[in-house]
Amino acid sequence: MSETPPVMPPDLRSAITADLKPVKPLLSPGRRALLAAPFVIGILAMPLAYHRMREIGDLGVMLSWVPVALQVLLAFGLLVIALREGIPGWRVSTKQIFAVVLVAYSLQIIVNLLIFMRMPMDGGGAGALAMWMSCFGIESLIGIPILVLVAWMVSRALPSRPLLAGFLAGTGAGFAAEASWRMFCAYSDPGHVLLGHTGGILIMGLTGFLLGYVWSVYQDRAAAG
Repeated sequence: MSETPPVMPPDLRSAITADLKPVKPLLSPGRRALLAAPFVIGILAMPLAYHRMREIGDLGVMLSWVPVALQVLLAFGLLVIALREGIPGWRVSTKQIFAVVLVAYSLQIIVNLLIFMRMPMDGGGAGALAMWMSCFGIESLIGIPILVLVAWMVSRALPSRPLLAGFLAGTGAGFAAEASWRMFCAYSDPGHVLLGHTGGILIMGLTGFLLGYVWSVYQDRAAAG
């Protein structure tokens, strides 16, 4: 015979009932990305206020604005995937995530190499390190606000893979920042691009990964305490 479950005391039932409050439904990742889009676009347009865009010259639209637009779309895709990580039922498979990241990196590297072949511009000679630090710093200023916003939006949900979500948010922010700055950087030397541009994307992804780690440690301690 099965045991009769214990009856909940009326006072406890009343206390639980009084504490129940309606929960505001979480918007879908796509809608949340649309809400963040004006802020992200505003951040990406920041260089227009402080720097002069380089001449397109022989690059043409196909090696200038088209790759920039494609990279921004891929960056937004990564940010949406990061937001999907916050909802267990909306997660994207690891294989699909790897494919999107690989396509984004391939596009960024190949386009910059083609730009160098079409319009070779030296990476600064003796001042190469200073130019690398300059590009890295500017891309960080563009990317970090986007990373912080998306990481905050992810943390407001329930990410079951916070390290991956942070990595995706950082990588998406890094690609968006590099696309925003590319048409302002005066150098196309592969060494400069790989260190100051591609390297900046890698470091932004690592920063997001570390944010996810810090968040997961905080959550574990909160649950244990």
